[in-house]
Amino acid sequence: MKNQLSVIKALFRFRIYTLINIVGLAISVAATLIIVRYIHQEVTVDHFCKDLDQLYILTAQRSNGHISIIDNTDRNNDPNFIDPMKNPEIEKYSYCISFKDDYIIVDKHRFQANVLVTDSLFLQIMDYPVISGIKAIQRPDDAIITRKYAKHLFKDENPLGKQLVSSAGYTLTIRGIVDEPDTKSSLQFDLITPVNQGKYMDWSRMGFCIARLVKGTELNKFNEKISKPQSLICFSHSPIQFRLFPLKELYFNKVVSSVSGFFLRGNKEHIIVLSVVACMLLLVGIFNFINIYTVIILKRAREFGVKKVYGASGFQIFSQIYVENLCMVATSMLIIWMLIEATAGLFATVYSIPVKPDIKFDLLLSFILLFGLPLVTSIYPFLRYNYSSPITSLRSVNVGGHSIVSRTFFLFVQYIITFCLIVVSLYFVRQLYTMLHADLGYRVKDIISCQFLSHETQNKRYTSDEEWQKERDLEQHKEQVIKQKMDACPLFITWSYGEIPINLEPQINMEAANGEKHKVALMNADKEYMDMFGLKLKEGREWNDKDRFAQYKMIINETAMKLFQIKNIKEALLQPESRLWWSMGINEGENPPFEVVGVIEDFRTGHLAKGDAPLAILYDKGDNPTNPLIATIVEGKRKEAIDFLKELHSEVLGQGEFDYSFVEDEVKKLYDEDKRTTRIYVTFAGLAICVSCLGLFGLSLYDIRQRYREIALRKVNGATGRQITMLLVKKYLYILGAAFAVAIPLVYYIIDDYTKDFAVKAPISIELFVAGFILTLVVSLGTLLWQVRKAVRINPALIMKNE
Repeated sequence: MKNQLSVIKALFRFRIYTLINIVGLAISVAATLIIVRYIHQEVTVDHFCKDLDQLYILTAQRSNGHISIIDNTDRNNDPNFIDPMKNPEIEKYSYCISFKDDYIIVDKHRFQANVLVTDSLFLQIMDYPVISGIKAIQRPDDAIITRKYAKHLFKDENPLGKQLVSSAGYTLTIRGIVDEPDTKSSLQFDLITPVNQGKYMDWSRMGFCIARLVKGTELNKFNEKISKPQSLICFSHSPIQFRLFPLKELYFNKVVSSVSGFFLRGNKEHIIVLSVVACMLLLVGIFNFINIYTVIILKRAREFGVKKVYGASGFQIFSQIYVENLCMVATSMLIIWMLIEATAGLFATVYSIPVKPDIKFDLLLSFILLFGLPLVTSIYPFLRYNYSSPITSLRSVNVGGHSIVSRTFFLFVQYIITFCLIVVSLYFVRQLYTMLHADLGYRVKDIISCQFLSHETQNKRYTSDEEWQKERDLEQHKEQVIKQKMDACPLFITWSYGEIPINLEPQINMEAANGEKHKVALMNADKEYMDMFGLKLKEGREWNDKDRFAQYKMIINETAMKLFQIKNIKEALLQPESRLWWSMGINEGENPPFEVVGVIEDFRTGHLAKGDAPLAILYDKGDNPTNPLIATIVEGKRKEAIDFLKELHSEVLGQGEFDYSFVEDEVKKLYDEDKRTTRIYVTFAGLAICVSCLGLFGLSLYDIRQRYREIALRKVNGATGRQITMLLVKKYLYILGAAFAVAIPLVYYIIDDYTKDFAVKAPISIELFVAGFILTLVVSLGTLLWQVRKAVRINPALIMKNE
């Protein structure tokens, strides 16, 4: 007990340094832990599944190497089809179809819904926690809802027994509630509905299969068994190979196509960036802690020297240092978790870093930090003072003048890291500004996109022609109302149906007559669509009234023209690997080449860092009402246009949720990851400079007070305030300058390596480094000058008298 009291007394005696240590460590470790918890969440996606090591997703690899997620439905009764799921190695599997853009109707009110159509085995394979009701789909009218979506629909009412109508027109009864799993799930849904409302081929979209293999099954051998090439009708007789892919590896995988959007996908590069930032800030905090603690030890050098004279062993000295550090770290841990809990909402909204609580992981982190961090921070002070002779420790008391090399070195390293974070964050701000304000090559302002009529989730089967005709007449009436209202509305310059031209990824293999083979992105459009977005013709012709859907003609962009080395478009033919469209009365076995009739100027179809994708545009009259409605709004009439569309949506579809977006906002969403990275870098750079300045404050507080006698003598001998200020500040300016000089090539390498594959990137100019240096210098000098000013104003007589 006596030893513990002496530890507490020692820390309170040097309370300013103790406070600096605790606050600096709390800031750096709290920010680091927020990132570490997020990274842990990302690398443990789907770990709530007890048998995750046995779970796999069915994929298909085409002849061009493209791998996509697929189901095992034989839609054409193909004689060549061999079901890969019908093997003894498959313990069980679940068939699922995801409708992320679906809707349901509750009490005649329409709600947007992310619906997962599946079978009774889904919740047996995926261990989502069922908190009430049935644990599996049992009847054709069963529905299982998530707790979060139930609260959205029914507020605090019990959802069990409530009825809803699916987009296919079926009445379903909610008989089960699932909660969010303990870890993040790659498969997101609001509602689970039964797949057996109709036959598998009745659904309008392709699904996916989640399989659980029998324990002990070797994946490679099983994949060899099922990967025999199959030439199927639904793939235009192009051979495909079925394979299983581990679910636990899907989240960060880039080989399996993410176009289907069934599963959430992560960004491994972003995780690496966050890890580096977290490590850098943690190092700043640790170096600051060690540095300030060496000051405390230095001020207590006589104490340790006397203890060594009286026979204190190395273990006893280390124990005292360790316990002191443990007390400071324990106090910091209380502040750290308070900061984490207080800023959880801020980081979830502003920085897009939502973290699901994981008590076990948080306790493990706390245990490691509480007992491991004091061990790390105690090693250097122990080595520094345990192996020095007692007479050296006694002589070091009240010695002024110069800082020891170790303290200078630690401060030097802190500022190298701080400079790196500041300059990199400034570059990211510039890079983000460059991308957000770049010329996209097409019009995005005042163009709105919203969904009215939806694609059918099921291919319905009608009992009579009259039933079919009645529903068709109703749909045509809705289409006509939309057309009449939109044509007559003066709030819109032009309108059409179609997808907005972003996120167009090269997916289709094509070959030119000269043998050049490349993947191209594909888009359907007519002249009105191209005029709406201001796509500029460079060569050839635009679409006109003579064009039709069932034709072998295309318009390409400049990038495609360069890649395929086309000199004369009048002679150019591009051969797709498989058919690009199907129509009644067309021989689907044929696959003629496409004639290039025009070339448009490049426009940015995705993230600017990826560059311009080769693009092919096929003719398609923008009159499919199940596509999103897109319209150009008259300038200054946004609010009125939104109100009009909302009213029209209610008139056509009934009361319900109305979702819309502007093209310019969708373009900005492409850079959400960049915005998040920039915010994190800027914030962590600010925290790093705060922690570094805390350390600078503590060190300068000690050094300057140790030099009061020297300052007094200089003032007596006629030194001016300016001379004394330069004397005290000069050493720290040297440290800042040296740190900046070392940081310059390091920062340049980091930025250059990170952006080496960027098609559009901001220049790495000298202004970035100058701005970073000035910012750090101003904040650091502000920290120093308060103490320097106090030292310059001391009364030499009082100092000499005390001496």
